[in-house]
Amino acid sequence: MHMEHGVDQEYVVKTDPGTVARVRASLLRTMPWSAWGTAIISVLLGAAMAAMVFALDLGGTELWFVLFAWPVPIYLYDSKRQFTVLRRLKQTWAAKEISPVVMRVTDEGLWCAVDAAPEDVFLPWAAVTNVQVKVRGRISALRVALAPGAAATPGASGLDQPEVRRATRRTWKGVSRLRLTVYTPLRPLSESEIDQAVGHFSSGRVRVR
Repeated sequence: MHMEHGVDQEYVVKTDPGTVARVRASLLRTMPWSAWGTAIISVLLGAAMAAMVFALDLGGTELWFVLFAWPVPIYLYDSKRQFTVLRRLKQTWAAKEISPVVMRVTDEGLWCAVDAAPEDVFLPWAAVTNVQVKVRGRISALRVALAPGAAATPGASGLDQPEVRRATRRTWKGVSRLRLTVYTPLRPLSESEIDQAVGHFSSGRVRVR
């Protein structure tokens, strides 16, 4: 098992900072197009629905417009959400350097870095039930299964950040999993090695599944 900073002190999973920098730049280029595109669609859709209702000369114009144009506020809301996400990303990345470490495993628990989030996430072992390792070429992922009420676990921090909530998915079984993306890992992700690490530092409480 590969350790850093001394024997049996911690285990780290590292990513390639250069790849992360390129991903950041790509997102900052494409997200404005998506947000503006959604906004334009909502305006065009609203105008088209209004024109159709007036052209048909239906009674109760306002009611018909509401019935036909109900998708418009959904698109507007999504556009506003995308602009909010983009603004937060710009603010975060302007102040936050790229971390080469995605996950740090210690006796205390898991330190997890979500690149889009301003602050790292810390999960004491009581807040974690298992870890999954997904290896897919140059982009791999670690999925940390959270115990019920993980955010309220003493010592846990960072789970309430919007970016972390977006990176957390609930399975059909009701299990919440925090997804950590590992771009071009500096060392190939080894399921057996990570299982050995989390099992060792959690005293057997948490394993890879």
